Amino acid sequence: MEIPSIPESDQIGAMLDGSVYKLISDYIPNPSQYNLKQYLTISRRTLVRFLTENTGKAQAYFEEHTMTSPLHDVEQIWKEGSKYFVATMDHGKPRFVRQFATLAEAVAEHLLVTYGMY
Repeated sequence: MEIPSIPESDQIGAMLDGSVYKLISDYIPNPSQYNLKQYLTISRRTLVRFLTENTGKAQAYFEEHTMTSPLHDVEQIWKEGSKYFVATMDHGKPRFVRQFATLAEAVAEHLLVTYGMY
């Protein structure tokens, strides 16, 4: 199957609001049968630039994802002092903790890991 070219702005919007399956289904039938990361081509640099320029969207995503407190097998994002952190939660304990100086960088990391773009 040919991989469609999905506009970067659409990819970012879908990642931020959790509608990646819907977006991809606009391009291919039955997207759940495919590895979605092959359709997401957004780069970290582009994502950080967008989030830096759209701080309200970065903040809204951060607030939505810090209100939950999952215990395991998910990525968590939080702030301590002036630093932001992203880690995989394993039975309530953060593993593979990554630290970021800016909200945009932390949200970009969270999105990229959440959607398997490593």
